[in-house]
Amino acid sequence: MCTNANKTAASLMLVIEPTLKSLLTFTNLITTPEGQLVMDEYDAALTAVQNWKSGTPAQVVLEIIGDFQLGFNKLPLLPSVKTLTNIILAGVETVIGILTANSSAPAGPAEVLAPEDIPSKEEAHAMHQAHTIIETTAKVKVLVPSFKRSIWHSPATQYNRAWDQAAEAGNFPPALRTNKLPVLAPLGVPDPKPTTPAPQPATKAAEPVAVQLPAEAAAKV
Repeated sequence: MCTNANKTAASLMLVIEPTLKSLLTFTNLITTPEGQLVMDEYDAALTAVQNWKSGTPAQVVLEIIGDFQLGFNKLPLLPSVKTLTNIILAGVETVIGILTANSSAPAGPAEVLAPEDIPSKEEAHAMHQAHTIIETTAKVKVLVPSFKRSIWHSPATQYNRAWDQAAEAGNFPPALRTNKLPVLAPLGVPDPKPTTPAPQPATKAAEPVAVQLPAEAAAKV
């Protein structure tokens, strides 16, 4: 079980949020009742993920995420932004996979097994995780065919890279790049306040400096 599953899932949710907001702003949906509802549903899902603990049941959190998915899929998003829409959905599917793989494993098969065939709790959970990874990867690749799972980069990093590549390939405005978007602070950490530069003392005008010529040159002047 991944001990950092909560942090991993929450970090991914945090980087998805500004891309979702920028997409709804770009498509003029952010101020509509439907757009506002979707943002509210996402905020509820983000809070639920941040409060979830690895190893505990995730059913309630998954239901809240499902409410967001349902609302987001109902938005009248044009085909021209489908690649960005799919990346958001793929990111959310990844969050679901992280929660599912690191929550309590489902009950085993109902059939009667010989004692030597009954997997241990650890074995059952390892099989549950392996199955979830395969299933999640397949769902993500349907949405983002170019996706390649990497164990060397965090899901949040992979998400930002996929988003920026799609934004560039689709000739979307530079303002949609992730380095232009604000990112929410983790739960319990206040958002950084803008700092006002300290006033600088007025600079005194430079006084003219007398230049002394060498004796030989001065004699010719």
